[in-house]
Amino acid sequence: MRPRNGATDQKSRSFIEAARRGQIVQATIETLADVGYAKTSFARIAEQAGISAGLISYHFDHKAELFQQVVADVNALMDGWITEHIGDAATYREALQRLIEGFVLFCDSHRAHVLALGQVLAGVGGQENGELVRSQREQSVGQLEQMLREGQEHGEFRDFSPRFMAVTLLGSLEAISGELFARPGTDVAAYAKELSMTYDLAVRRSRLSRITRG
Repeated sequence: MRPRNGATDQKSRSFIEAARRGQIVQATIETLADVGYAKTSFARIAEQAGISAGLISYHFDHKAELFQQVVADVNALMDGWITEHIGDAATYREALQRLIEGFVLFCDSHRAHVLALGQVLAGVGGQENGELVRSQREQSVGQLEQMLREGQEHGEFRDFSPRFMAVTLLGSLEAISGELFARPGTDVAAYAKELSMTYDLAVRRSRLSRITRG
């Protein structure tokens, strides 16, 4: 009989547990998108995943912990997607355009993920997950604000309040999933181009200001 390798066993268990947690999170995303926040329970998630509710409790102590993992996983997926779309943008203007268009395309191709994220953050008016909502929003605004400020520092964007523009842009991005849900036949590519053009016009320096600064 072969002796058991403790390190290998631990690695195998870790892989299996990670895969099971991923399965539970995916089932939670699908359930949130299908029935909404209020009706998403361990029992419904278990039914969606084809497992027992007790197995979910083994991996997650309570719904709040599971929902936090949903937010973390969707954000990680979204960040990877947008980073790939920004790619090797040569200017801040181009990076902003790619970010906006990439986000619209993400909302279209990952509708269940975006709906699930919105359900968690809006759960019971945002009261049940208040701290998560606040930290999520501040992180998003902060990242946009930094990009806008750096664009100003490099002379690509006109003078404006980076905080104000970041909050305004975030509001436009948050409205996308609702529009796509209400109008599933939306021309997503055209919507993405229009939105990115709107903010490009809003932030870029005019030709006259470039000549004057010149």
